[in-house]
Amino acid sequence: MGEFRKFVKDVRELSSGLPDLVIVATDVNCQGRVTRVKELEAIGPFQFPVAFALPDPHVERWLLLDGSAFREVVGKGCDAPDHKCERGRYKQFLDEAVRQAGIEPILGGLEFAPDIVRKMDLLRAGRNDAALKLFIDELRRYLRDWQH
Repeated sequence: MGEFRKFVKDVRELSSGLPDLVIVATDVNCQGRVTRVKELEAIGPFQFPVAFALPDPHVERWLLLDGSAFREVVGKGCDAPDHKCERGRYKQFLDEAVRQAGIEPILGGLEFAPDIVRKMDLLRAGRNDAALKLFIDELRRYLRDWQH
């Protein structure tokens, strides 16, 4: 939140060159999406479009939603996790899934995030997670608007 606040302040001070879109990604951390969005919007007003990527409750859950993408990256698939709000639950799931593939995770498995996301079928994963679907739908709206 602090980094985003600083970014918005810096952009306000620019005379030109506003971004076409800013994607703000932060975990909901069991607070609920509505609460997190209100916190982020309170940083505004924004002079640029903003899309919110708000994993509920944590981003590690998103990385486990597409077992075939996970398998392509780390060598062994994983099951899509259930949805519970419990501190550290999905960090532990991600770490264990990487270890089960025979890899010692350096960052708890987050080091594989860019590669997993590149391989993910986001539409399929979005069907398994409402927060991811909201983000994908929001991005689609922006992309569709840019086409017109």
